[in-house]
Amino acid sequence: MSHISIVCKPTGDTFVRFGIVMAALFGFAVYFFYDGHTGYRQKNEEMCSYKAFAALGQKATGCDAESWAAMLEGKPLIETEQVEGELMAVVGDARYPLPAGSEAARSCPAEVLNHADMSRSWSDCWAAYSKRLRLPITPGDHPYDLGAIREQWIAGCIFTLLGFVLLYFALRTRGRVLALEGDEVTAAGQKFRVSDIECIDLRQWGPGFKGVASFRVKGRKVRVDGMTYGGFNKEKGEPAEAFMKAVLAQYKGDIIEYEIPEKSDSAS
Repeated sequence: MSHISIVCKPTGDTFVRFGIVMAALFGFAVYFFYDGHTGYRQKNEEMCSYKAFAALGQKATGCDAESWAAMLEGKPLIETEQVEGELMAVVGDARYPLPAGSEAARSCPAEVLNHADMSRSWSDCWAAYSKRLRLPITPGDHPYDLGAIREQWIAGCIFTLLGFVLLYFALRTRGRVLALEGDEVTAAGQKFRVSDIECIDLRQWGPGFKGVASFRVKGRKVRVDGMTYGGFNKEKGEPAEAFMKAVLAQYKGDIIEYEIPEKSDSAS
Protein backbone atom coordinates (compact mmCIF):
# COMPACT_ATOMS: atom_id res chain seq x y z
CA MET A 1 0.00 0.00 0.00
CA SER A 2 1.37 3.43 -0.94
CA HIS A 3 2.23 5.90 1.79
CA ILE A 4 -0.70 8.19 2.60
CA SER A 5 -0.10 11.79 3.67
CA ILE A 6 -3.10 14.04 4.44
CA VAL A 7 -2.73 17.25 6.44
CA CYS A 8 -5.83 19.29 7.32
CA LYS A 9 -5.01 22.78 8.57
CA PRO A 10 -7.47 25.09 10.36
CA THR A 11 -9.90 26.72 7.95
CA GLY A 12 -10.10 30.46 7.41
CA ASP A 13 -13.75 30.43 8.52
CA THR A 14 -12.64 29.12 11.91
CA PHE A 15 -10.54 32.23 12.59
CA VAL A 16 -13.30 34.50 11.28
CA ARG A 17 -15.60 33.00 13.92
CA PHE A 18 -12.92 33.35 16.57
CA GLY A 19 -12.40 36.97 15.53
CA ILE A 20 -16.09 37.86 15.66
CA VAL A 21 -16.59 36.41 19.13
CA MET A 22 -13.36 37.95 20.47
CA ALA A 23 -14.33 41.35 19.06
CA ALA A 24 -17.69 41.05 20.83
CA LEU A 25 -16.09 40.03 24.14
CA PHE A 26 -13.43 42.75 24.11
CA GLY A 27 -16.03 45.24 22.86
CA PHE A 28 -18.29 44.50 25.83
CA ALA A 29 -15.25 44.78 28.13
CA VAL A 30 -14.47 48.27 26.79
CA TYR A 31 -18.14 49.23 27.19
CA PHE A 32 -18.20 48.11 30.84
CA PHE A 33 -14.85 49.76 31.62
CA TYR A 34 -16.06 53.01 30.05
CA ASP A 35 -19.21 53.04 32.17
CA GLY A 36 -17.19 52.19 35.30
CA HIS A 37 -14.64 54.91 34.65
CA THR A 38 -16.70 57.65 33.00
CA GLY A 39 -20.18 56.75 31.75
CA TYR A 40 -22.01 56.22 35.05
CA ARG A 41 -20.43 59.34 36.57
CA GLN A 42 -21.54 61.44 33.62
CA LYS A 43 -25.07 60.09 33.90
CA ASN A 44 -25.07 61.01 37.61
CA GLU A 45 -23.94 64.52 36.74
CA GLU A 46 -26.67 64.88 34.10
CA MET A 47 -29.37 63.66 36.48
CA CYS A 48 -28.21 65.81 39.39
CA SER A 49 -27.86 68.89 37.16
CA TYR A 50 -31.40 68.42 35.86
CA LYS A 51 -32.79 68.09 39.39
CA ALA A 52 -30.80 71.16 40.47
CA PHE A 53 -32.33 73.21 37.63
CA ALA A 54 -35.82 72.07 38.66
CA ALA A 55 -35.24 72.91 42.34
CA LEU A 56 -33.70 76.30 41.59
CA GLY A 57 -36.51 77.07 39.15
CA GLN A 58 -39.01 76.77 42.02
CA LYS A 59 -36.90 79.07 44.20
CA ALA A 60 -36.46 81.66 41.43
CA THR A 61 -40.15 82.51 41.42
CA GLY A 62 -40.03 83.46 45.11
CA CYS A 63 -37.19 85.99 45.14
CA ASP A 64 -35.91 89.02 43.25
CA ALA A 65 -32.87 89.29 41.00
CA GLU A 66 -30.66 90.78 43.72
CA SER A 67 -31.45 88.07 46.25
CA TRP A 68 -30.99 85.47 43.52
CA ALA A 69 -27.50 86.66 42.68
CA ALA A 70 -26.52 86.78 46.37
CA MET A 71 -27.87 83.27 46.97
CA LEU A 72 -25.90 81.75 44.08
CA GLU A 73 -22.68 83.72 44.43
CA GLY A 74 -19.73 81.34 44.62
CA LYS A 75 -21.92 78.24 44.80
CA PRO A 76 -21.82 75.24 42.42
CA LEU A 77 -24.85 73.92 40.62
CA ILE A 78 -24.54 70.56 42.42
CA GLU A 79 -23.78 70.19 46.12
CA THR A 80 -20.77 67.89 46.50
CA GLU A 81 -18.36 66.44 49.00
CA GLN A 82 -15.23 64.28 48.88
CA VAL A 83 -15.66 60.67 50.02
CA GLU A 84 -12.53 58.49 50.02
CA GLY A 85 -10.99 60.59 47.27
CA GLU A 86 -14.17 60.50 45.14
CA LEU A 87 -16.11 63.61 44.15
CA MET A 88 -19.66 62.78 45.20
CA ALA A 89 -22.98 64.51 44.54
CA VAL A 90 -25.03 64.97 47.70
CA VAL A 91 -28.65 63.97 47.17
CA GLY A 92 -30.37 63.83 50.54
CA ASP A 93 -28.70 61.06 52.49
CA ALA A 94 -27.30 59.43 49.34
CA ARG A 95 -23.96 60.03 47.63
CA TYR A 96 -23.32 59.47 43.93
CA PRO A 97 -19.94 59.64 42.14
CA LEU A 98 -19.32 62.48 39.67
CA PRO A 99 -16.61 63.00 37.03
CA ALA A 100 -13.43 64.44 38.54
CA GLY A 101 -13.65 67.59 36.38
CA SER A 102 -17.39 68.13 36.78
CA GLU A 103 -18.31 71.65 35.65
CA ALA A 104 -21.54 71.55 37.63
CA ALA A 105 -19.56 70.88 40.82
CA ARG A 106 -17.45 74.03 40.33
CA SER A 107 -19.95 76.78 39.57
CA CYS A 108 -23.45 77.67 38.46
CA PRO A 109 -23.80 78.01 34.68
CA ALA A 110 -24.90 81.25 33.05
CA GLU A 111 -28.30 79.75 32.29
CA VAL A 112 -29.00 79.47 36.05
CA LEU A 113 -27.61 82.87 36.98
CA ASN A 114 -30.11 84.60 34.68
CA HIS A 115 -32.92 85.20 37.20
CA ALA A 116 -35.48 86.50 34.68
CA ASP A 117 -35.19 83.40 32.49
CA MET A 118 -35.14 80.96 35.42
CA SER A 119 -38.23 82.51 37.06
CA ARG A 120 -40.08 82.47 33.72
CA SER A 121 -39.19 78.88 32.68
CA TRP A 122 -36.43 76.82 34.23
CA SER A 123 -37.08 74.08 31.68
CA ASP A 124 -36.15 76.46 28.84
CA CYS A 125 -32.95 77.31 30.70
CA TRP A 126 -32.21 73.60 31.09
CA ALA A 127 -32.86 73.06 27.38
CA ALA A 128 -30.33 75.79 26.53
CA TYR A 129 -27.80 74.39 29.02
CA SER A 130 -28.19 70.79 27.86
CA LYS A 131 -27.90 71.87 24.21
CA ARG A 132 -24.70 73.79 24.94
CA LEU A 133 -23.11 70.82 26.72
CA ARG A 134 -24.74 68.21 24.44
CA LEU A 135 -26.60 66.54 27.30
CA PRO A 136 -29.85 64.58 26.94
CA ILE A 137 -32.87 66.86 27.30
CA THR A 138 -34.43 64.30 29.68
CA PRO A 139 -31.70 62.56 31.70
CA GLY A 140 -32.39 59.26 33.41
CA ASP A 141 -33.64 59.39 36.98
CA HIS A 142 -31.74 56.28 38.05
CA PRO A 143 -28.44 57.24 39.74
CA TYR A 144 -25.43 54.94 40.06
CA ASP A 145 -23.61 54.49 43.35
CA LEU A 146 -20.11 53.13 43.94
CA GLY A 147 -21.49 49.59 44.09
CA ALA A 148 -22.94 49.88 40.59
CA ILE A 149 -19.66 51.30 39.29
CA ARG A 150 -17.73 48.47 40.92
CA GLU A 151 -20.00 45.98 39.14
CA GLN A 152 -19.05 47.52 35.78
CA TRP A 153 -15.35 47.06 36.53
CA ILE A 154 -15.96 43.44 37.55
CA ALA A 155 -17.99 42.76 34.39
CA GLY A 156 -15.27 44.38 32.28
CA CYS A 157 -12.63 42.15 33.87
CA ILE A 158 -14.74 39.03 33.29
CA PHE A 159 -15.27 39.81 29.60
CA THR A 160 -11.58 40.65 29.19
CA LEU A 161 -10.65 37.31 30.75
CA LEU A 162 -13.09 35.48 28.46
CA GLY A 163 -11.59 37.28 25.47
CA PHE A 164 -8.08 36.16 26.40
CA VAL A 165 -9.28 32.60 27.03
CA LEU A 166 -10.75 32.56 23.52
CA LEU A 167 -7.52 34.06 22.16
CA TYR A 168 -5.62 31.18 23.79
CA PHE A 169 -7.86 28.63 22.07
CA ALA A 170 -7.48 30.47 18.75
CA LEU A 171 -3.69 30.35 19.04
CA ARG A 172 -3.82 26.71 20.09
CA THR A 173 -6.02 25.90 17.10
CA ARG A 174 -3.63 27.74 14.79
CA GLY A 175 -0.79 25.50 15.93
CA ARG A 176 -2.64 22.22 15.43
CA VAL A 177 -3.52 20.06 12.44
CA LEU A 178 -5.63 17.01 11.67
CA ALA A 179 -3.35 14.64 9.80
CA LEU A 180 -2.71 11.11 8.67
CA GLU A 181 0.88 10.12 7.82
CA GLY A 182 0.94 6.48 6.80
CA ASP A 183 -0.85 4.88 9.76
CA GLU A 184 -0.07 7.66 12.26
CA VAL A 185 -2.95 9.98 13.17
CA THR A 186 -2.62 13.50 14.58
CA ALA A 187 -5.81 14.87 16.17
CA ALA A 188 -6.59 17.20 19.08
CA GLY A 189 -2.88 17.68 19.71
CA GLN A 190 -2.30 13.92 20.12
CA LYS A 191 -0.52 11.34 18.00
CA PHE A 192 -1.50 7.66 17.76
CA ARG A 193 -1.74 4.88 15.22
CA VAL A 194 -4.86 3.74 13.43
CA SER A 195 -4.41 0.36 15.12
CA ASP A 196 -4.72 2.10 18.52
CA ILE A 197 -8.29 3.21 17.73
CA GLU A 198 -10.89 1.06 19.49
CA CYS A 199 -14.06 2.72 18.20
CA ILE A 200 -15.01 5.53 15.79
CA ASP A 201 -18.19 7.54 16.42
CA LEU A 202 -19.47 9.15 13.21
CA ARG A 203 -22.94 10.17 14.38
CA GLN A 204 -22.13 13.89 14.09
CA TRP A 205 -19.77 13.67 11.13
CA GLY A 206 -20.31 15.11 7.69
CA PRO A 207 -21.32 18.52 6.29
CA GLY A 208 -24.98 17.95 7.09
CA PHE A 209 -24.19 17.56 10.79
CA LYS A 210 -21.57 19.20 13.01
CA GLY A 211 -18.57 17.78 11.19
CA VAL A 212 -17.32 16.26 14.44
CA ALA A 213 -16.34 12.66 15.12
CA SER A 214 -14.64 10.98 18.04
CA PHE A 215 -12.04 8.23 18.25
CA ARG A 216 -11.76 6.08 21.35
CA VAL A 217 -8.05 5.49 21.72
CA LYS A 218 -6.84 3.23 24.52
CA GLY A 219 -9.84 4.13 26.67
CA ARG A 220 -9.76 7.91 26.09
CA LYS A 221 -11.92 10.00 23.76
CA VAL A 222 -10.18 12.04 21.05
CA ARG A 223 -12.24 14.72 19.30
CA VAL A 224 -11.90 14.96 15.52
CA ASP A 225 -13.23 18.34 14.34
CA GLY A 226 -13.58 18.28 10.57
CA MET A 227 -15.29 21.67 10.36
CA THR A 228 -12.33 23.37 12.07
CA TYR A 229 -9.57 21.35 10.42
CA GLY A 230 -9.77 20.87 6.69
CA GLY A 231 -13.47 21.51 6.24
CA PHE A 232 -15.88 20.08 3.68
CA ASN A 233 -15.49 22.55 0.83
CA LYS A 234 -15.93 20.52 -2.35
CA GLU A 235 -13.91 23.03 -4.38
CA LYS A 236 -10.95 22.21 -2.14
CA GLY A 237 -11.51 18.48 -2.30
CA GLU A 238 -13.27 18.12 1.07
CA PRO A 239 -10.01 17.69 3.06
CA ALA A 240 -11.71 16.52 6.28
CA GLU A 241 -13.75 13.90 4.42
CA ALA A 242 -10.61 12.71 2.60
CA PHE A 243 -8.88 12.32 5.96
CA MET A 244 -11.73 10.29 7.42
CA LYS A 245 -12.00 8.02 4.38
CA ALA A 246 -8.27 7.36 4.53
CA VAL A 247 -8.50 6.43 8.23
CA LEU A 248 -11.52 4.18 7.64
CA ALA A 249 -9.69 2.41 4.81
CA GLN A 250 -7.13 1.20 7.35
CA TYR A 251 -9.43 0.82 10.36
CA LYS A 252 -10.93 -2.59 11.21
CA GLY A 253 -12.74 -1.90 14.49
CA ASP A 254 -16.21 -0.77 15.61
CA ILE A 255 -17.96 2.16 13.96
CA ILE A 256 -20.98 4.01 15.33
CA GLU A 257 -22.90 5.71 12.55
CA TYR A 258 -26.01 7.87 12.49
CA GLU A 259 -29.03 5.79 11.67
CA ILE A 260 -32.15 7.31 10.13
CA PRO A 261 -35.22 5.84 11.84
CA GLU A 262 -37.40 3.86 9.49
CA LYS A 263 -40.85 5.29 8.88
CA SER A 264 -43.59 2.83 9.69
CA ASP A 265 -46.43 2.56 7.17
CA SER A 266 -49.64 3.90 8.56
CA ALA A 267 -52.57 1.53 8.62
CA SER A 268 -55.07 2.24 5.85
